[in-house]
Amino acid sequence: MEQLLALPKAELHLHLEGAPRWSTLRAAHHRHYGTILPEQPPWFAPEFRFNHFREFQQLFSQYIHPWLRTPNGYAEVIQDVVDSLIAQNVRYAEINFAPSMAAQHGADLPQVWELLAAACDRAQAQNCIIRIFVGLMRPQGVDAAIAWVNATRSLAIVSGYDLQGDEVGWPAEHFQPALALAREADKRIKVHAGEMTGPESIRNAVEQLGITQIGHGVSAIHDPAVVELLRDRQVTVEMCPTSNERLQNVPSYQAHPLLALDAAGVAVTVNSDDPTFFGVTLTEELTRLMTERQVAIADIKRWTRNAFQAALLDADTRQRFITELDHAPDA
Repeated sequence: MEQLLALPKAELHLHLEGAPRWSTLRAAHHRHYGTILPEQPPWFAPEFRFNHFREFQQLFSQYIHPWLRTPNGYAEVIQDVVDSLIAQNVRYAEINFAPSMAAQHGADLPQVWELLAAACDRAQAQNCIIRIFVGLMRPQGVDAAIAWVNATRSLAIVSGYDLQGDEVGWPAEHFQPALALAREADKRIKVHAGEMTGPESIRNAVEQLGITQIGHGVSAIHDPAVVELLRDRQVTVEMCPTSNERLQNVPSYQAHPLLALDAAGVAVTVNSDDPTFFGVTLTEELTRLMTERQVAIADIKRWTRNAFQAALLDADTRQRFITELDHAPDA
């Protein structure tokens, strides 16, 4: 763990609203509502599995939304998430923020954007570069996605857009009008695909939408042609092993296709997704891979290098992070 903590890292798949540390959330609920939450929630147990995606989503309503509705909720969440990244020696992170959720809670959106910008500045002063991606929620529909892109694409703090949420019934290609508007503004586009649906959703995102960064992508392993497509198009795949295990999108942690896709030449990366509810930070996910999948530091460095290569960085900063990574010991 100490060696992994010291290792320079990158995280490409992290949802702001699902990333605060449980200890901070617990203290916030006690401070704001007088509620005493357990020191460890039941979903942190190794054997815990969500019965369905809605059960996972309900935890946001129960634990995150009440916090965000308090006057300083967003400030507290943002501070804790950034503090966690800095403490883990994360050099680069892409944080997915859902402004539609903030609007539902009556938050002052201009103020939240200012909080995010200030947090990015604070992180950069501590050698951690953060890019903010707007989360576009599939179930809200195409018109809502278009509206959110139009409302945010001129903001300097917004580096890109990530199409997220339940894939079933909401294929990525339906959101082409919204994604086209984002591209016109020279923003990076990412898509959650192949998490809850088959490999065809990954193929469509890559071939029809030109996506070069896929969130999850676990079902790719079921179609050798899609694996080849990811490899040949040099698509970066943001894999989240514990998330996929807990949501039962893979049969088991041992069966997660991260290693198989890596062996096939796909540019995989490791991420924590929603550590508040999956129970692992990036460092803890990497530790789990070492202890339960017997991966080596050299493997982790290769996956981290993939993330740095995909990162929105200038050439000098990218090379500085890669050089620091290369100089870290392998054992």
